Amino acid sequence: MLVKFKSKAAADVLMLDRHAQKALAPFGKSTANGYFSVGELDNVIGVLEATTVESRHHAATQALTQDVALHHDAEGVKHFPQVQEAVDFATHLFPLLEMMRAARRTDSVVTWNF
Repeated sequence: MLVKFKSKAAADVLMLDRHAQKALAPFGKSTANGYFSVGELDNVIGVLEATTVESRHHAATQALTQDVALHHDAEGVKHFPQVQEAVDFATHLFPLLEMMRAARRTDSVVTWNF
Protein backbone atom coordinates (compact mmCIF):
# COMPACT_ATOMS: atom_id res chain seq x y z
CA MET A 1 0.00 0.00 0.00
CA LEU A 2 1.01 3.59 -0.52
CA VAL A 3 0.94 6.38 2.03
CA LYS A 4 0.42 9.90 0.69
CA PHE A 5 2.08 12.77 2.57
CA LYS A 6 0.65 16.23 1.93
CA SER A 7 1.56 19.79 2.77
CA LYS A 8 0.65 23.17 1.32
CA ALA A 9 4.38 23.87 1.15
CA ALA A 10 5.35 21.13 -1.33
CA ALA A 11 4.13 18.55 -3.81
CA ASP A 12 2.64 15.34 -2.43
CA VAL A 13 5.04 12.55 -1.51
CA LEU A 14 4.07 8.90 -2.01
CA MET A 15 5.82 6.26 0.06
CA LEU A 16 5.41 2.52 0.41
CA ASP A 17 3.68 1.59 3.66
CA ARG A 18 6.72 -0.27 5.02
CA HIS A 19 8.96 2.78 4.53
CA ALA A 20 6.35 5.16 5.94
CA GLN A 21 6.01 2.92 9.02
CA LYS A 22 9.74 3.07 9.56
CA ALA A 23 9.72 6.88 9.20
CA LEU A 24 6.77 7.39 11.56
CA ALA A 25 7.60 4.78 14.22
CA PRO A 26 10.00 6.97 16.25
CA PHE A 27 7.13 9.39 16.82
CA GLY A 28 4.50 6.81 17.76
CA LYS A 29 2.46 7.65 14.66
CA SER A 30 0.40 5.26 12.55
CA THR A 31 0.46 5.19 8.75
CA ALA A 32 -3.36 5.11 8.61
CA ASN A 33 -3.63 8.89 8.87
CA GLY A 34 -2.12 11.65 10.91
CA TYR A 35 -0.22 14.89 10.92
CA PHE A 36 2.84 16.70 12.22
CA SER A 37 2.08 20.16 13.55
CA VAL A 38 4.32 23.12 12.84
CA GLY A 39 5.69 22.85 16.38
CA GLU A 40 6.67 19.19 15.89
CA LEU A 41 8.58 19.68 12.65
CA ASP A 42 11.93 20.75 14.15
CA ASN A 43 12.14 17.59 16.24
CA VAL A 44 10.83 15.34 13.45
CA ILE A 45 13.33 16.72 10.93
CA GLY A 46 16.20 16.31 13.40
CA VAL A 47 15.31 12.69 14.15
CA LEU A 48 14.84 11.79 10.48
CA GLU A 49 18.12 13.49 9.50
CA ALA A 50 19.92 11.40 12.14
CA THR A 51 18.16 8.32 10.77
CA THR A 52 19.43 9.08 7.25
CA VAL A 53 23.03 9.35 8.49
CA GLU A 54 22.69 6.03 10.31
CA SER A 55 21.01 4.42 7.30
CA ARG A 56 23.80 5.47 4.94
CA HIS A 57 26.45 4.20 7.38
CA HIS A 58 24.77 0.81 7.72
CA ALA A 59 24.21 0.57 3.98
CA ALA A 60 27.93 1.10 3.34
CA THR A 61 28.89 -1.49 5.95
CA GLN A 62 26.42 -4.02 4.56
CA ALA A 63 27.60 -3.38 1.01
CA LEU A 64 31.22 -4.00 1.98
CA THR A 65 30.36 -7.20 3.85
CA GLN A 66 28.25 -8.42 0.93
CA ASP A 67 30.99 -7.52 -1.55
CA VAL A 68 33.61 -9.53 0.32
CA ALA A 69 31.26 -12.49 0.76
CA LEU A 70 30.21 -12.52 -2.89
CA HIS A 71 33.66 -12.11 -4.39
CA HIS A 72 35.65 -14.63 -2.34
CA ASP A 73 34.78 -18.20 -1.51
CA ALA A 74 36.20 -20.34 1.31
CA GLU A 75 39.39 -21.05 -0.65
CA GLY A 76 39.95 -17.39 -1.44
CA VAL A 77 38.95 -17.77 -5.09
CA LYS A 78 37.58 -14.55 -6.52
CA HIS A 79 34.09 -14.52 -8.07
CA PHE A 80 32.39 -11.61 -9.78
CA PRO A 81 28.63 -12.16 -9.78
CA GLN A 82 26.19 -9.43 -10.71
CA VAL A 83 25.28 -7.39 -7.65
CA GLN A 84 21.90 -5.68 -7.52
CA GLU A 85 21.83 -2.11 -6.29
CA ALA A 86 19.60 -1.53 -3.30
CA VAL A 87 18.00 1.76 -2.36
CA ASP A 88 18.87 2.70 1.21
CA PHE A 89 16.32 4.11 3.63
CA ALA A 90 17.94 7.55 3.49
CA THR A 91 17.08 7.77 -0.21
CA HIS A 92 13.46 6.84 0.52
CA LEU A 93 13.31 9.56 3.20
CA PHE A 94 14.77 12.36 1.06
CA PRO A 95 11.53 13.61 -0.58
CA LEU A 96 9.68 13.50 2.75
CA LEU A 97 12.46 15.43 4.48
CA GLU A 98 12.40 18.06 1.72
CA MET A 99 8.64 18.41 2.18
CA MET A 100 9.06 18.80 5.94
CA ARG A 101 11.77 21.43 5.53
CA ALA A 102 9.53 23.40 3.15
CA ALA A 103 6.62 23.05 5.58
CA ARG A 104 8.79 24.35 8.42
CA ARG A 105 9.83 27.38 6.34
CA THR A 106 6.20 28.23 5.54
CA ASP A 107 4.67 27.25 8.90
CA SER A 108 2.58 24.49 7.31
CA VAL A 109 1.51 21.14 8.70
CA VAL A 110 2.36 17.78 7.11
CA THR A 111 -0.50 15.27 6.89
CA TRP A 112 -0.72 11.73 5.58
CA ASN A 113 -3.20 8.97 4.78
CA PHE A 114 -3.59 5.81 2.71
